[in-house]
Amino acid sequence: MTPDHDPIRRGEDGRIRHIDVQALMRRPDGFALLRAALEELEQGLPARDTYDVPPSLICPDTHRNSLTWQVKRGTAVLRTFVDWYKSLGPDLRRRFRERYPEPRGWAGFYDSLA
Repeated sequence: MTPDHDPIRRGEDGRIRHIDVQALMRRPDGFALLRAALEELEQGLPARDTYDVPPSLICPDTHRNSLTWQVKRGTAVLRTFVDWYKSLGPDLRRRFRERYPEPRGWAGFYDSLA
């Protein structure tokens, strides 16, 4: 690891964009930094009971395979949406997909829920 390498990369808006977990784990304070970064990612998600909009709109700058969806609240958001989506009948799913087409980076998401 080079001295100028930051294992937690942020975008211009200051939000976490990438975490190099291997590089973090080589640091003495790596676990604490990783935990803080994961908590920060989690706090970027809304806390609600129903998610009747796709995750791509809940966090529009977050890719489908982002670590955001794998932290505690992210997993809950995704699970709640998936359960809600699966409860829809075929006609309502079709209309939902027409209203909320999958953006780039989310292609195949709806099909993966079937």
